[in-house]
Amino acid sequence: MTTYLKLLTTNMYDGVGGVRDHIIKLKHYFNKANEMKVELSEKFLKWLILESLPISFDAVKLTYNALKEEWTLEELMSIVVQHEVSLKKNETHYLVLVTDQGSNMKKKHPHKNSGGIKQFKRKGNSS
Repeated sequence: MTTYLKLLTTNMYDGVGGVRDHIIKLKHYFNKANEMKVELSEKFLKWLILESLPISFDAVKLTYNALKEEWTLEELMSIVVQHEVSLKKNETHYLVLVTDQGSNMKKKHPHKNSGGIKQFKRKGNSS
């Protein structure tokens, strides 16, 4: 019982495996704890799920807390997964240029636009 409660309350979403898998894992721990006569409400589970998400999901948390009606667990999962898909579509990738400052090569004068870091946005399914 202690193991499941600890897993339930300390497990944070790390971006590996997708948010749906994370929620299913938390629900599994919740169900195991309840089977052992620990009476936890579904409202508490939803709160734990939202608390286990990183700040990139703050918009979902704010929306959930602002509504007068509660979402079902299935609705919460669906909305969080949709938000994750949206985040992945809009994610920004960074390319960092690393140079060897100690080389014997002639140094070129940097262009006024070169800052060492260039930002790219992913379009569609391209890498």
